[in-house]
Amino acid sequence: MLPGRLFLVGGVMLSCCTASSLDSALSWSMRLQRRETARSLEQLKSVGGHQCLRDRTQFLCPWRKGPITQVKLEEATSCYSQMLRQLLQLFDIEASRAAWPERALDQLLSSLWSELQVLKRAGEQGQSCPPPFALGIRTYFLGFFCYLKAKAHSPCSWEIVRVQVQVDLSAFPLSARRSPKERRSSMLESLLS
Repeated sequence: MLPGRLFLVGGVMLSCCTASSLDSALSWSMRLQRRETARSLEQLKSVGGHQCLRDRTQFLCPWRKGPITQVKLEEATSCYSQMLRQLLQLFDIEASRAAWPERALDQLLSSLWSELQVLKRAGEQGQSCPPPFALGIRTYFLGFFCYLKAKAHSPCSWEIVRVQVQVDLSAFPLSARRSPKERRSSMLESLLS
């Protein structure tokens, strides 16, 4: 009986190693894509920030302030794909095409799309976003659309939005995956109990 159990435990450990290496690769890919998106947002900069000080406004970022900051990281991670889709909508409008150099904007849109694909491969995209967080994200991006419309999509209004998105995107709470050691020990405990 003991050799059979050891064989079973060995098989579980081997599958753990494979799963953790895939998990680790997706996590690494996600971090790489986030950096690429941040770099693409930085490359959009077309107006000096000091020229746009009078156009500043207060956008209420749902994952920085209010009750949404109390949402569990796993729930926030499930909302990341929704946030990326909102970013795609924001930067893929005609007024955006007029505001930014075409190559830099296409690079940003491509980076956002790639992030969505990484989430899809990781299985994060299909999870549901908690309603308060989903509403907070939609309201946050609606604020950008209203602000840009009120400012007639001026270069400074786009620069204010770009900076705000860049700062808030980097602060979006994404949960870290469990380490391979934690995953193995939990699987072994469930197998042996």
